[in-house]
Amino acid sequence: MIIEDWPSSKTTAPLYRELKELGLLEHLTELDAFGFTVLPPEKVGKENEHIKFRETVLRIAAKRKECGVEEVARVYDEGQELLRFVLWEDPVFEKLVLNPCLLGLIQWLVGTDCILSVLDAWVKGKGGPPTAIHTDWTQYDMPTMSVEPFGANFNYLLTDYSPEEGGLSFVPGSHRWRRLPSVEESRYWAEQAHPINAPAGSMVIWGDHTWHGSFPKTSDGLRLTIIGMYNRPHMQTQESFRETTTDEALARNPARFARLMNVFNPFPWGKTPEYGKKNTAPHGYLSLFDDEPAGEGMRVPKRTDPNRYDTDVGETIKTMMSAEVGFPDHYK
Repeated sequence: MIIEDWPSSKTTAPLYRELKELGLLEHLTELDAFGFTVLPPEKVGKENEHIKFRETVLRIAAKRKECGVEEVARVYDEGQELLRFVLWEDPVFEKLVLNPCLLGLIQWLVGTDCILSVLDAWVKGKGGPPTAIHTDWTQYDMPTMSVEPFGANFNYLLTDYSPEEGGLSFVPGSHRWRRLPSVEESRYWAEQAHPINAPAGSMVIWGDHTWHGSFPKTSDGLRLTIIGMYNRPHMQTQESFRETTTDEALARNPARFARLMNVFNPFPWGKTPEYGKKNTAPHGYLSLFDDEPAGEGMRVPKRTDPNRYDTDVGETIKTMMSAEVGFPDHYK
C-alpha cells in the first residue's frame, strides 16, 4: 500500500514512512503488542558510540560527588542515584534526544508534537536495590488510564543489562490493562516479569501504561544508564526547559529541538494574550532526518509580564472578538 499524506491522518503518514525507512516497523508492532521494545546498538548509533556517553556520565557523577572518576564505583557501592537534569551538562545529550530511531518511536507513542520532560542519568552500584513493578503514569487521581499514553520513556544502556546487572524487567501486554498495579500485583510480578538482556549501546522504549521494574544489582561494577521521558504538550514537564533553553541551543540544533523544549507553547497567557503573534515556531511535520541547524532565526520568545494589561493589545483583541470568530482548518 502506498502511504499518502491523507489529511485525516495528519502527521502519522510521514512519520510512518520515515519509520519504515529506518527499519522500525517491527518495533512498532512490539510496542503495540507488548508495550515495550528494544533497539539493538546498530539501530541506535555508530559502533561503540555509547562509550562517549558512558565517559560523560562518569564525569558528571564524579563532579557532583566531588571525587575522581576512578572513585565513582566506590562511592556507589551498595547504592544508586538518579543524577537529575543532565541535558545541559554536555552538547552530546542534545543530539541524543534527537536520535531519529528514538524520537521516531517516541513520536509514534505520544505524537509528533511531543515535548521533552526530563533527561537524567542513573548510576547503580553492586548491592543497588530493585525497583518495584510500577507504571510511569502520574495521573493518580484517574482510576483508568487514557487509551493512548501521555508519556513515553527510554533507557539508553551504557553498560550491559541483565538481571545480575540490575537491569529492567517488564510485564508484557500490561499496557493494555490501563491501570496501576496494586501492591500485591507489584510483588507478584517482581518474580514473573520478563528481564531485559541486552548489550551496552541498546535502547529500551516504552509508554507510560506499561508495568515495569528492575532487578537488584548483584554483579561487580556500575550499571550506567541515560533515561528520558517525553510528554504530550499539555503535560507539565519535570524539568523547566522553557526557562533553561538558550538562543544558542536553539540555533545549533534542528528546528524540532525547539519543539521538544516547548518554548513556543502559548500557555500560560498573560492578561492580554498575544493571539496570532508571529514567531519562529516550527509548524507541521518535522523530518527525523533533518539535522540542519536552525540558525540564529530560531530564538526563545520574549516573555511578557503576565500581570500587565496592555491597552493596545486589548483593543486589538476586542476588535477580533467583535467580528465573527473562526477557527483554522485542523486538517490542513
